[in-house]
Amino acid sequence: MTVPPHDDRYSAGLARMRELGGAETTEAFLASLEETAPDLGRYVAEFVYEDLYRRDGLDLHARQMATLATLVALGGCERQLSLHIGVALDVGVPQRAVVELFIHQSAYAGFPRALNAVAVAREVFAARGLLPGPNA
Repeated sequence: MTVPPHDDRYSAGLARMRELGGAETTEAFLASLEETAPDLGRYVAEFVYEDLYRRDGLDLHARQMATLATLVALGGCERQLSLHIGVALDVGVPQRAVVELFIHQSAYAGFPRALNAVAVAREVFAARGLLPGPNA
């Protein structure tokens, strides 16, 4: 049974998702769940992006750093890590801070997970033109 979304929370959560991750990424995410688990997309919009991201106490910079650290520690979350590295950069987290966080995680999550995170970061940085060029 699909539970209908609570329009206000869902709409506000979708707006926040689009603001942070971009409209195209948000729509692709929801479309990827449409045939199998549309309620999961609704829960992400309502709970994560409306309820959690709108709480006081942490700014978007701190929330993204916490999200990145968690995804690295979990491992196997490369798609989500890629998205959230981009969101972190968009909310003002410096590129160097992202890399330092991943280096720091090597002690807590292990070198393989830190190395995987750095590889994902490199892909995101390259796609955004943030890597030094051959003449740098």
